Amino acid sequence: MRKLLTLLVLFTLIACQSESQSKDALHTVKLTTPSGETIETRVVYTSMDQEQGLSGVRPENFADNQGMLFFYTEESEKLFWMPDTYFDLDLVYLGGDLKIIDIIRKLPHYIGRANPDLIPRARGVWSRHTLEMKSGSPIAAKLKIGDQLQWKGELDLNAADIYVRKALGKN
Repeated sequence: MRKLLTLLVLFTLIACQSESQSKDALHTVKLTTPSGETIETRVVYTSMDQEQGLSGVRPENFADNQGMLFFYTEESEKLFWMPDTYFDLDLVYLGGDLKIIDIIRKLPHYIGRANPDLIPRARGVWSRHTLEMKSGSPIAAKLKIGDQLQWKGELDLNAADIYVRKALGKN
């Protein structure tokens, strides 16, 4: 009985560690541009993380080679606004295969949330995912519609999609 209990605890720990590693593997990935440049990318997929986005992040804490990927399980109209942002953003709209289908450049930042009517909003764009980068980023400036980004992570893009669906209860 003691051996069985020990094995059960061991398997539980291994399962928890494996899930934790998957989450960490999905938390940050590298996206490679057609010119070979790398975007160090934080992946957000829960509604809470997506709502937070880059709100409150200071420019000195977000490098020109960084991005935030809003990872969704389905295509839909994506609507973004800029409360509590400290730098202008380029919004890069992607298909499920990470091909760029639209870009909004220099969406103005807005510090605070006190006047919701003044907070800049992006026009709606039908896409699967959205990548946010600093407007002043030399990497972002080179991106264009039709470019294909490459996903480089511990989990491949399909495994990431399965993981997110499972995490969000969308089997």
